[in-house]
Formats: sequence, C-alpha cells, structure tokens
Amino acid sequence: MEIGGCSNLPLEISLRCLFEVGDVVRVLITGHTGFIGSNMFKFLESIGEEPVGYSRSTGHDIFNIEQLKSMVKRCDLVYHFAAYAKPAESILNPVEAIEVNMKGTLNVLEACRSEEVPLIYPSSCEIYGDSEVPIREDFPINPPNPYAASKAAADRICYTYFRSYGMDVKIVRLFNPYGPNQQLNKIIPTFYFQAIHNEPITVFGDGSDTRDYVYVGDIVKGMWMARELPPGEVVNLATGIATTNLEIAELIIELTGSDSEIKLVDYPEIFGNIRKQVGSYDKAKNMMGWEPETKLEDGVKTTLRWLDSIGGDKK
Repeated sequence: MEIGGCSNLPLEISLRCLFEVGDVVRVLITGHTGFIGSNMFKFLESIGEEPVGYSRSTGHDIFNIEQLKSMVKRCDLVYHFAAYAKPAESILNPVEAIEVNMKGTLNVLEACRSEEVPLIYPSSCEIYGDSEVPIREDFPINPPNPYAASKAAADRICYTYFRSYGMDVKIVRLFNPYGPNQQLNKIIPTFYFQAIHNEPITVFGDGSDTRDYVYVGDIVKGMWMARELPPGEVVNLATGIATTNLEIAELIIELTGSDSEIKLVDYPEIFGNIRKQVGSYDKAKNMMGWEPETKLEDGVKTTLRWLDSIGGDKK
C-alpha cells in the first residue's frame, strides 16, 4: 500500500505517517489485555499515541466507578473493550454476560459523560442474529443469545447517551474478528490444534454455516479511524465475504499440512450461535475511507504463526 511519501519507510514509521493527526492522543483502553484490546494497545503505540491500559490484571475494575472516572479524566479518548465475550457460553451464564456487558458499559458511559471524554464502543455483529445479507447498519436487531442481547442493549444505550446528553460516542459493529491473541476456544485456534495433532476437525452441522472474518489488524485501524465519525454514528467493520466453517477447516488443513479428516457433528443441545452472517462495510468506506486490507488466507497464516509461537508444536 502506498501512502503518499510513506511507501518506502519501515512499517512502524509508515503507520505514523498514515495516521499522524497532530498532538499525541492519550487513550484509555478497557480490557487492554484481551484480544482486540491488546491489539489496539500495540497499534496505538506503533503510531505514536499514548495508550493507557485498564484491566483486572492491572488492578482495575469497570464496576469501580470512582476508579474509572479518575482514569478517564486523565485521557482524551476511551475505547471500551472489557466485556464478557463468550456467545455460546452465555446460554449457560446469562446473568454474568448481561451484568458485565450492560452494567460495565453503563459505568464507562457515566465516567465519560462526567469527564466529557469521547467514547468509541465496539459493538458486535451478533446483535443482528440470522439476517438477510449483506447486513447493513439499518437492519433489525435480533440477538439470539444472552451475549448478543447484552451487546445489543449496550449498543443502544450508547446511542441513547448521544441522544439524551449530546455525548460524543461512536458505535462500531465488528464482524467476526480473528488474529493473534484471540481466545483459544474460537474456531480457528480450535481447528488448528486439532489439525497439528492430526485429529478429526469437528465441524457443526453440514459445514455450511457462514461468517464474515475480519483480521484484527484491520479492525484496530478502523476503530482508530472511527474517532472522526460524527457523534452517535454507527458503522459496521466487515469484509462482505461469506466463509463457511468447512472452508475454514479445509484452509487450516492445507496450511498446516495436516492429515486430519473433517468430521461433521451435531450442534450442541444448547446452541446460541448464528448460522448465516456477512456484513456490508459500505458505510465505513463512505464515511471513514476504511476498507478491509487483509485477505483471509494471509490473516489465517499470521494467526497460525502466533499459535505456533505460544506452544502449538506439531507432533
């Protein structure tokens, strides 16, 4: 990608050139040790901004409103990634999912409103449920599990704070992020660990369920670009490409050189997931100039290298 006079510079300097907007921005990131939060933290460091972490592992608590306010007031912008992020498990743990995602978001909103600091909220494609595709931002919200319901509620509460208080809050609905640091129980790590041990790759149903996989590097760039959106705006970050679970399994078998076979299995008795989903990113492209840059195969290769680095040795 050529960026003005930045194309021949090292990657870190090129990113600084692309995203430089003036004074250094001090950015609070809740959940900064999690999947997307950790990638956001590294990205902001790479472009010369000043990320500030806020996670349980560093002694912080989104349910401690006074602690939260004291951190927010020192920053110029907030990203709220701290969340209960287990859609299927939320069927068994609805109270925890709803409390963390709704009450936690409400606390962050109150802290940002009190200190007059802008908030960018990462919502989820899960809130749409099964839908006609490609899914646009004005499509109905139809959450199929407690996690999705909690994210849908938090999404609309954020919008309500814009409408009621004129708060500077933007909502970014993320479609199926993947990449380094993601939870190991997600589909790509699960298939990878099965593949490197030449175990059967277990695919639910007939393998035709689809997702719209967006590489985390593209996600964090879009999240940063979203700060320039008008307050109250909502955008999807998607690729517009549907990928079946069977295709993901086949790709991982190919990339790992595995002898695994694909085994189709019944859905769990309690199943809160979505069968078909692909999003439209037209609005993000038109309003922010954002487009997905990472091809699925390239992103999966990077993810597999990360999985190798954390101990996924082949037998």
